[in-house]
Amino acid sequence: MILLHYGNVVPFNWNTRGYRCFYCGKEMKDCDLLKEHTIVSHKVIDLETFIPQRIISKDVPVKIDITQLGCIVCDIPLASIEDLIAHVVGIHGEEYDNSAGVCVFPFHLHKEILQCVLCEEKYDNFTSLMGHMYKKHMEQACICQICGQSYIDQVRLKRHISNSHVGHRCKFCGRIFDAFHHLEKHKEIIHGIQKSVECSLCSTTFVNQYQLKVHMGKVHNVEKYRLKCEHCPKICTTKGAMMLHVQSLHSDARFECDICDYKTGIKWMIKLHKRKHFGEKNYVCSICDKRFGRSSNLRAHMKVHTGNFGRVCRWCRQGFIDLLNLEKHEKEFHFYNQYA
Repeated sequence: MILLHYGNVVPFNWNTRGYRCFYCGKEMKDCDLLKEHTIVSHKVIDLETFIPQRIISKDVPVKIDITQLGCIVCDIPLASIEDLIAHVVGIHGEEYDNSAGVCVFPFHLHKEILQCVLCEEKYDNFTSLMGHMYKKHMEQACICQICGQSYIDQVRLKRHISNSHVGHRCKFCGRIFDAFHHLEKHKEIIHGIQKSVECSLCSTTFVNQYQLKVHMGKVHNVEKYRLKCEHCPKICTTKGAMMLHVQSLHSDARFECDICDYKTGIKWMIKLHKRKHFGEKNYVCSICDKRFGRSSNLRAHMKVHTGNFGRVCRWCRQGFIDLLNLEKHEKEFHFYNQYA
C-alpha cells in the first residue's frame, strides 16, 4: 500500500484475455489505454479502505508498471523499486516490512516490445514475459498443480492449497465437500447443473462415462467396448465388468457357500448368494412393491413396467423406472437437508 501511495506506479491485473484495471476490473487489450484509464479514472483512491478489500491473499504479488517511476509527493524520478522503498523510508519516515518477501512485480509496459526490468531479455507478449519472470527471477517459484497459480515459496503454496483446494469446492457458492460425488450432487440439486456425456453416434446422453461405454458396446457394437472372456462366450462392455466375471466364475481362488454347492472367486459374492437361503429381499419396486435380493434383479424387473432398465436408490434400495424419478426421490427424501 505504501508503494501505491507514494510511487508513480500503475497497478494492474492480467489474464489471457488481456490487461485489467486493478481498481475496477475493466478489461483492455492496450497497455497504454490501461495506464491512461487508471491515471484519469482512479486518480483519487482511499487505499486504506480499498486495499484490504481488493487484496484477499498477500501471497500473490501485485503487478505494477514502473515506466514513469518516481515519488508523487516529492515529484522526483527514481530508478527502481528499491530506490522508491529507500526514499519512502528515509525521506518520508514510513516503515516497510522487508520480511514480507516479494510484494510487487515491476514491469515496463509498452505496446511493441516488453523488456524485463531485471535483465535485458525482451518479449513481444506479456505471457512470455511472465514466464521469464517466474523462471529467471523467482527463486524456487512454486506452481499449484491444481489451478496453475504461482507462489514464491512452498509455505505460501501450501497455504493456498489448504485455503482453496482441500476438499472439493463448489465454484458457484464456495461450499466445500469431502467427496467429489457429493459436490456433483450438490451442484445438480442446488444449482441445477447436471453433468452429462453424449454418444457420438446417436447423440443419446448419459450421466457418466460408464453408462456411455455400456451403451456403445450393446447398442452400437463398438469393438472397443465388447470384451470377450478368454474362458467362455461371455461378452462384457468394460474391463471392470470383465474382471468381475473372471474372478467370479474362472478364478482358482474359490469361496464356497456352507449351505449349498455354490462357489465363487469373490468373497462378497457369497454374502449376496446367501440371501437366497435366508430370504433377504431388501430391494423394493416402488410401483408394485415386489421385493428382490439384488439391485440388479430389481433393475431388470423394471422392464416389466417401462420396457427399460430401472434405477435403484442407494440409500433406501427402492427401485424407480428411470433416472428422473430416482433423482426426484433422492432430492425429496435423502439429499435436500444434506445439501441445502
